[in-house]
Amino acid sequence: MSLTRKDVHVELTLTNGSVLKGTMVIERTSRLSDTLNKRDKDFIVLSDYEQNHHIINKRNILKVVEIEHLELEDQ
Repeated sequence: MSLTRKDVHVELTLTNGSVLKGTMVIERTSRLSDTLNKRDKDFIVLSDYEQNHHIINKRNILKVVEIEHLELEDQ
């Protein structure tokens, strides 16, 4: 567990219709929206629940929904 970062569970819908669920690591003092709106970063990294890492251009993200921990147990 990092003191400067935190895990956020998300569901991403991409412009091609794909839906990915996984974890993003963001700054502890930032909100998810702050991270997505940063102009100096064009890509985000999503770690899915099979331990695959996806580098995604933010331009290809259509929708982001933060997932509560309880929703993850239904998978």
